[in-house]
Amino acid sequence: MSEFILEMKNIGKSFSGVSVLRNINLGLVKGEVHALLGENGAGKSTLIKIISGFHPTEKTAQIILDGKRVAFKKPKDALDASIHTIYQELTLCPDMTVAENIVIDKQDRFKGVLQHKKQYNKIARDVLNRMEQKDIRVNAMVRTLSIAQQQVVEIAKAIASDAKVILMDEPTSSISQEDADELMNIIRHLRDQGVTIIYISHRLHEIDGIADRISVLRDGDLVGTVNNKDVTENDLINMMVGRQLKDMFPKRDIKLGDVVLSVKDLESEKTFKNVSFEVHKGEIFGIGGLVGAKRTEVLEALYGLRKITGGQIELNGKKFVPRNPINAMKHKIAFVTEDRKKSGLVLCLSVMENLNMINAQEKTPLGTLSWKKLMGKAKKQQDSLDIRIFTLKQIVDTLSGGNQQKVALGKWMEFKPDILLFDEPTRGIDIGAKTEIYNIMGELAAAGTAIIMVSSELPELISMADNIMVMREGVMKGVLNRSEATQEAVMTLAALKD
Repeated sequence: MSEFILEMKNIGKSFSGVSVLRNINLGLVKGEVHALLGENGAGKSTLIKIISGFHPTEKTAQIILDGKRVAFKKPKDALDASIHTIYQELTLCPDMTVAENIVIDKQDRFKGVLQHKKQYNKIARDVLNRMEQKDIRVNAMVRTLSIAQQQVVEIAKAIASDAKVILMDEPTSSISQEDADELMNIIRHLRDQGVTIIYISHRLHEIDGIADRISVLRDGDLVGTVNNKDVTENDLINMMVGRQLKDMFPKRDIKLGDVVLSVKDLESEKTFKNVSFEVHKGEIFGIGGLVGAKRTEVLEALYGLRKITGGQIELNGKKFVPRNPINAMKHKIAFVTEDRKKSGLVLCLSVMENLNMINAQEKTPLGTLSWKKLMGKAKKQQDSLDIRIFTLKQIVDTLSGGNQQKVALGKWMEFKPDILLFDEPTRGIDIGAKTEIYNIMGELAAAGTAIIMVSSELPELISMADNIMVMREGVMKGVLNRSEATQEAVMTLAALKD
């Protein structure tokens, strides 16, 4: 018998003649947390989709589970083989109860057409008790749960089906550090019960705290598999990017200009209140705080997406009331949203079309658009931002997370904003792509753009921002300048009790 519960041999995958995975050989030990690392576009998602039955294997490939060769033609095949995947975008039914979601793919256990709510509830309660998650009510509607609690329900679904292998893709990207710590405890508990976890994350400090072994992909190839205890973060970064990253946070020293935006006692209904700050030309102004601090809501108010009910805004010394996004754009304000897939990009359109979303709204003679000019503008941004694609006609949904983020930012570049609202600029992208985004931010600031950045990553916030406003539950708790800003100072304000 093999020492591995799951083996992948000679795994390869090509799309439209382009190879994205080549000759991957990987074995997973029962009861281990196996981290899978790599830059965006390295092939991690493709490998996960092959293991989970979303993509079929090529003829030379083999997947061996418990010593027997298996072939997954569809995701249901992997589920039936006790391999479960928890994606970054959760797959729960929000208008069903916790219990109904937990048993949703186990209906063959229940005979007849009627629901068996008592049995559903018992199964769900037993599983949640095993996970030591007694605070989640089994009859609660999923839409009423926090993102962290919904992730617990996703894991409970897998446990209820006696999962042998659970694949987790960026599970902490949208939750607080406190919730992430609780998730780590759940993962350790599952590992101790013999469940094998494949864990994908761009947060290397998480990997150090949870992984037993680590496999690194780069450009479709398996660079190597190492024991966590034998490597440092720098070792892993070198394996991922193939080079030394001398300065992960390339912050430029830029002399700040005049005040561009002045906010005094800003309030938005029952969302936030008493928010006051100033942003200068060429400044990167950070907004920090825990999940639920209402940081994004401040950006939405500045962009005209949220009603302002108190206070005032001055833009270049003149009173400004952002009535709607079009009004904000007329005043040269741009907004790169946190969720690029839902509100930053049109996933079914090409890279060229997405890069020209703003350009296409400009007035043109006779109301016509020049496809040739738009293609030229898109090519300019592709080169400027180093967007790695096969063709500008490529559908944006096929791009890696880092390249999608560049497209979401690139659509604003010809617009030349005076103020750029940037919500979680590096969420869900790898180390190398993060550094590239930071360089772009530095270039924009050097050109005079004022950037207001919301970030949940404290090293990013502290390293990139000139000043940081910290919020807690919709209230501004203070503003720290660059010399004052430490992780301890930010967290003290973020968790400060009144």
